[in-house]
Amino acid sequence: MSAPSATELTSGRGGLERDFLRLWQSYTVSAVGSALSVGALPLIAIMVLDASSLQVSLLAAIGAISSAIITLPLGNLVERREKRSTMVAADLLQFTTLASVPLAATFGALTYVHLCVVAVVQTSSTIVNGSASQAYIKHVVAPAHRTSANARLDTVNWTTQSAGPPVGGALIGVAGPLATLTVNAVSFLASAVLLRRLAPFPADEVKDGKSRRELLAGWTFILRHHGLRPLYFNAMLFGGAIMWSSPIMAVLILKDIGATPLEYGIALGVPCLGGLLGATLSRKVVTLLGVQRALLVFGVARTVWIIPMAFVGAGPWAVPIITSVDFCLLLCAGIFNPIFATYRMNSTPDGLMARVTTAWSVSSRTVQPLFITLGGVIATASTSRWSLLMAGVLCLGSAVLLPCRGRLPDDVHKYAP
Repeated sequence: MSAPSATELTSGRGGLERDFLRLWQSYTVSAVGSALSVGALPLIAIMVLDASSLQVSLLAAIGAISSAIITLPLGNLVERREKRSTMVAADLLQFTTLASVPLAATFGALTYVHLCVVAVVQTSSTIVNGSASQAYIKHVVAPAHRTSANARLDTVNWTTQSAGPPVGGALIGVAGPLATLTVNAVSFLASAVLLRRLAPFPADEVKDGKSRRELLAGWTFILRHHGLRPLYFNAMLFGGAIMWSSPIMAVLILKDIGATPLEYGIALGVPCLGGLLGATLSRKVVTLLGVQRALLVFGVARTVWIIPMAFVGAGPWAVPIITSVDFCLLLCAGIFNPIFATYRMNSTPDGLMARVTTAWSVSSRTVQPLFITLGGVIATASTSRWSLLMAGVLCLGSAVLLPCRGRLPDDVHKYAP
């Protein structure tokens, strides 16, 4: 099992294969740094500032909601700017803000407001970078090889999510959370240096970029497109249900089942190998089944796994069963994600790619905290198992929103505003 080879990503346009590989290298470097510092900001709030539980929760909520508001007009800005410089600027901004935390802590000047600002900037920069990189990938990778390109990026995600948190946890144990945040900051600086070697990608012309119509152009296109519209609502419901279940699973494993922190870490890390395997298989699957059937089959298959977790009892087999079930969920999601990302990329006009990606990211980051909060409220009012069961029902219900009739449209000219 291996990731797609470099020769598979040749676009047929001179030098463009090299540009994607450099983009992939920079993405890998920053993804490693981010994976190592997962949860660093809340830990710093607790360990350095002695923040309360409410403050820690608000730190995540403020970062998500504020960044969603800030990045709404940034989609137009990204569309109008050269994509390489946009990605470099986003990485340098992340480096500066993340590096400011250990620097301020060293001089005793770190505050809770400072951490909130960092959370907002970090999330906003991630959305901007993702929007610009998707537009750049569409420019440099030929349509026939986009599933391979997206699979390679997903392979990085699953690999770093699998290995990063345990290694980052060990680093925190030895050197503290400020050290992991420093490593993350340096990773964005290295990523920016690698991105500087990319060939420039000319900015797209966007007329009247400050008008309401242009601000909402990403959502307008998604909602008018017969294929993207159901996939959009499916993604919001599925992603929300998954995020709902995530903290509840922690309570179930650590409190209800009584697993050790090591067992919990295994239950989090090992299933990511399923996502890695799925991303590797995605191109073969789409070749075998076609785009629509692959999206339907694995879009449904990824929704059935949360419900069984709610019925896992305590005992020596509890954690292995949960780990196996989660592995199957992420395997199906790992196959689905690159195929979906490629379909969205192929279906979106060049001049809207950044805004469509931004609209999708902003929606997800706004909806998911609401699901997480609702899951916590229901778990408090009943039990963690009931809350997890309801998340599973919503996840299963998201399958109804998948496009299952007729051929998925991909004619961008028909839907272009």
